[in-house]
Amino acid sequence: MTEIGAIIIGMLIGAALAILLIYLYIRGLVHEVMAELDAHIEKASATLMPVIVERMNGVIFCYSKEDNQFICQGTTLAEVREAFKSRFPDKTAYLDGGDEELVKELRAELGKDSHVKVD
Repeated sequence: MTEIGAIIIGMLIGAALAILLIYLYIRGLVHEVMAELDAHIEKASATLMPVIVERMNGVIFCYSKEDNQFICQGTTLAEVREAFKSRFPDKTAYLDGGDEELVKELRAELGKDSHVKVD
């Protein structure tokens, strides 16, 4: 009977070690994925700039959402994009408020551009 007990204890210890190794492997994968996600989030936050927009007398004005500072202006979306890129070549603007009708209009226009994803 002691031989069967030793075999059962050995099997239980082996199963426990296998579960521990699987847990450690999965935990390592989770840490890798989290580190990669953090890097992508940091990169996105460094390159994305939230802007608010308004239209006055046919001119679209863009302001920083963070501090309400003037960024650029233009009469068309193309002009605004060009002005933004000339001032902030390493940044990407995204519409984060302002005149609701103008935001809808600009998002619809951006949706026509095959290189821009609009939610």
